[in-house]
Amino acid sequence: AAAPRYVGLLQFSEARLQDFRNATGASFTQDQFLQDTELQQRVSQWHVASIDAAIDDLGEAAAGLDRDGLRAIGHLGGRSAIGRFVRTNGDYNPSDELNMSLSDYYARFSSGAS
Repeated sequence: AAAPRYVGLLQFSEARLQDFRNATGASFTQDQFLQDTELQQRVSQWHVASIDAAIDDLGEAAAGLDRDGLRAIGHLGGRSAIGRFVRTNGDYNPSDELNMSLSDYYARFSSGAS
């Protein structure tokens, strides 16, 4: 199998683009997505709103945690990773193929405020 491609400004996988297609009824290929900056913006806005909804669903469990840091976790690990990371106090901390862990992403993208 070919290695996954990540395309566009936010480096979306085919699976995440398919999530958008399923949610919106849109139809496009990865290559079409790559050539369409307006579509990239729409998908990015939907993606962040989807992650924000997952953060909001955690309620008090996410209180005191940096929202930008949690968004970064959701972007790297998917929506479900946010809850697992929060509920395990960071013990759930897988890394991607570049050896970047969820906690690395949280630290990198947190605003510094707790």
